[in-house]
This record gives sequence, structure tokens and C-alpha cells, in this order.
Amino acid sequence: MSARGTSGGTPAGPAGIRQITAPGPELDAVYEEILLPSFAPDELSTLEELGEELSSGRTSVWVSVDAGGRPVGTVIGEWDQAQRIVLLAWAAIRPGLRGTGIGGPLLRTVLKRWRQERDPCLILTEVNDPAVHPTADEAHGDPVARLRFYRRLGARTLELPYFQAALGRDRERVDGMLLLVLHGHPDFAGREPDTVDGAVLRSYLEGYQLNCEGAIATDDRAMRLWRAVDRPGGVPLLRGADAAEEPAAVP
Repeated sequence: MSARGTSGGTPAGPAGIRQITAPGPELDAVYEEILLPSFAPDELSTLEELGEELSSGRTSVWVSVDAGGRPVGTVIGEWDQAQRIVLLAWAAIRPGLRGTGIGGPLLRTVLKRWRQERDPCLILTEVNDPAVHPTADEAHGDPVARLRFYRRLGARTLELPYFQAALGRDRERVDGMLLLVLHGHPDFAGREPDTVDGAVLRSYLEGYQLNCEGAIATDDRAMRLWRAVDRPGGVPLLRGADAAEEPAAVP
């Protein structure tokens, strides 16, 4: 489906970048032409679920468009009001246009708006760990290049044995993931240098699992995650090569 109008969009930031504020043809085009080709089924909500979250105000959808109004990139965030955390749930560029300079301006614009409008304690995102998923894939991109891209924007990797919660009963968890911090308010740092407050992070991740899987997980994988989150002093933030080449430490 092609969406060339501006229905549901509000101008913001550089020319060609706007927010989609309601379900409709533009959101349909973003989902079908950008998200579906870019993510495996277990990594993606359905179009109906995305539309419901957008209508509720819990999800923020931004899009970059070309001169004809065709969506060429998207950044989608989920807002947790209780914990004041934004999860950058999906960021993708139209297949064939990756590496052409679309993603950087789009994501910088959106991160600035989220910081201004939400004043979040954390902005997080999940990416494939290149140590577990080293192979580039034409459809789903290059994990090494993706991590390098986020690092250029200042992202830091949390030292966690992280997995993405199953996004529904018919979907599976995604193992071998990294949880990155794109923005951290100083008030939510841990007691030790270069850490994030584990209590805040645990509350958020419990709510995330409860919402996605229907319960706070207690299986072996989840317990390893909780032990890492509950470390005294906070959850360490890794730097540089440590974040790409070393597996997350598991107490």
C-alpha cells in the first residue's frame, strides 16, 4: 500500500519528518512497507495492536517521507507513564534505502522531542547482540552496523543477559539481545559510577513482561536477568568494544 497524503501527520523538526497521530493509510503503509520487511515475526506487534496503542497515546509513531510523501523511515516509541521510560520499540528504514542518511536525522529529531515532551528518566532500545547474531541479513540488516549507529548517537549498553519478552501468546521471546540506554536522567543513576538504578529498571521490565506475557517471569532465563538487574550499586553501563565483543556478565 502506498500512502502519499498527510492524513494523521503533524509537521515537526526537519522537512520530511512528522508524527503520525492516528491509525489510517499512513500507518498502514509504514507497517506494510517498512516494518514487515525489516523485522522477524516474533519481533513485531500486529498492525491492529500498533493502531490500538497509537490511539491510546501510549505509542508515538514518527516517519520520514520523501518528496512524494512516501514513508522511507520510521521510529516508534512506547511510553510507560508510571516509570517515565520510553522504549524505542522499532526503528527502520525502507529496504533499499539503508545507509543513505535517513536514520540519523530522524532519530535525533525524535529523541529531542521525547526529551522535551516526556522528560523521561530513561530512553531504552533493544537490538540484536552482534556476539550472538554476527551475520548481516539483507532483510533485517547488519547487527554490527546497527550497534555502531546507536553508539554514534551516544547509546550505552546495559550489562544484562537480556531477552525481548514474547509480544503475544502466538510469539516467542527473542534471545541474544542488548538493552541500550539512549538517554538517562542523572537522578536515576545507580550508586556506583556508570550505572543505572536497578530498582527503576526492574519495575519497568516487570511491567513490560506482565503486559506482553501475562505474568512476571520466573523461569531460568528470567531469574538470570533479575539477578543482574538487582546487583548492589546499580546496573553497569558498558563502553566501546566491551559492549559488542564481551557477553553480558551473569552473576
